[in-house]
Amino acid sequence: MGWARGAVGLFLASLTGCQVKCSEPIPDAGRDLAALQREGRCADVWRAAQVDVAFKEVPEDAAQQRAGTRLERRFTIARQLRGAYRHEDRWASVLEYDAGRVRGGVSYTLQVPDVLADLEGRVVQWTSHRESAPCPTKEDGELPVLLSGDTLRDAQGRLLLLTVPNAPTTTAGDVLLPEGLVPELRVRWEDAGCELAEGSHELGAQLQVRAAKHTPGPGSLVAAPVGAPARLTLDGVRYVVRVARATADMRGRCGQAVFSVMREDLLEQAPPASWK
Repeated sequence: MGWARGAVGLFLASLTGCQVKCSEPIPDAGRDLAALQREGRCADVWRAAQVDVAFKEVPEDAAQQRAGTRLERRFTIARQLRGAYRHEDRWASVLEYDAGRVRGGVSYTLQVPDVLADLEGRVVQWTSHRESAPCPTKEDGELPVLLSGDTLRDAQGRLLLLTVPNAPTTTAGDVLLPEGLVPELRVRWEDAGCELAEGSHELGAQLQVRAAKHTPGPGSLVAAPVGAPARLTLDGVRYVVRVARATADMRGRCGQAVFSVMREDLLEQAPPASWK
């Protein structure tokens, strides 16, 4: 299992003490999500909410120890890079570790100027899940639909960050998450009341996220649309839900939800001097 988008070389360079950054100016953030909502149109993708996760270990045979659909690592963060491997408006927060002959790390690619808060020296547990989705796939020739998610937890097992690169949605309102990956949460979708492309069989959706042990109270159940953060309270701790994409397919096939649930104090913004 390697770094996403060809970053293997960059990661290996970081293990030898070399860090790479680019100096391109930050491009425009993209479409005006609020304007689209005023027009009654769905925002297809909220780019700022997209979190790409990659994993690498050396020697590489250590990374093959995947138990079925799961890959898990518990480690002390020996070094943290914040704002590394810059490409256009994206850069990485990398959590590196050293466990004897095995050296590795988990990379979270975020939109500039977002970085993960300083976790260096802390013990964390990272879990990654990938499997085929248990619902009808798209047309022949298209990529398979995946059911996937990654969690980062502290030493006591409390959730720091859930990233979901693909959660299939069903016509019954379900948002499918890997079984047992994040038992403290329940997620469903509802019609966002906006239009996607003309003639599309998909609906724009927003997500309903709640604590599994739901008790009435502020923030225990939130509606999270594409393009706006929602505050969730889970076991007395505040989190932020950010939805990058959410659709449902009315032909009985899988729709898609891409989102993250992050402890409120985990995301920081790097100072402008580091953007270059």
